[in-house]
Amino acid sequence: MTNRPIGPEAVKTPLEPSIVRRKSWVMLIIAVVVTLLAYQLEHHGLWGKLTNYSKTPQINLSGTHVSQRDLSLSLYRTGGPATYGSFVVQVTLKGVSGRRPWEVWGPKTLASLPSSALHNRYHFQQVKTGPWGLVVPLAAMARLTLPLSASADHKLKGAHRAEIIVQDVSGLAWTTVVPIR
Repeated sequence: MTNRPIGPEAVKTPLEPSIVRRKSWVMLIIAVVVTLLAYQLEHHGLWGKLTNYSKTPQINLSGTHVSQRDLSLSLYRTGGPATYGSFVVQVTLKGVSGRRPWEVWGPKTLASLPSSALHNRYHFQQVKTGPWGLVVPLAAMARLTLPLSASADHKLKGAHRAEIIVQDVSGLAWTTVVPIR
């Protein structure tokens, strides 16, 4: 057994520069391969068409239903750019087989909704009225209650299902077919 000094007197032998250089190159190659592989898997950026899932807003309309007096619209913004909200400028209610809408809520109507018609689920991301409709930020979830006119109520009498179309200022539209309660 050899007696090695313990404490500050102990001097470690440094690694040879060639070993350090070789290990550095191996780690660099592994990091580059992992980065490119993740880029390909997430965005198809190396081979195939580049996909950017966050460039267009996505709104989920599940939980929406129509009653004889109102439309209960459930909005949940699941994706899209986080830098600005989705701007909903029109909501349309129509029959599944018909071309003519039963009721259309335009930008002025949506912008002037009372606070009692908006029920936000979360405190931190809220759907709000803006000057040209509704502002729906990323991860916002809310239920809107939109009143039906007498003519739309009359058209609902014989129908069993209705189609709801929510349109963004960019021209994107989300559609769902819901039962009439």
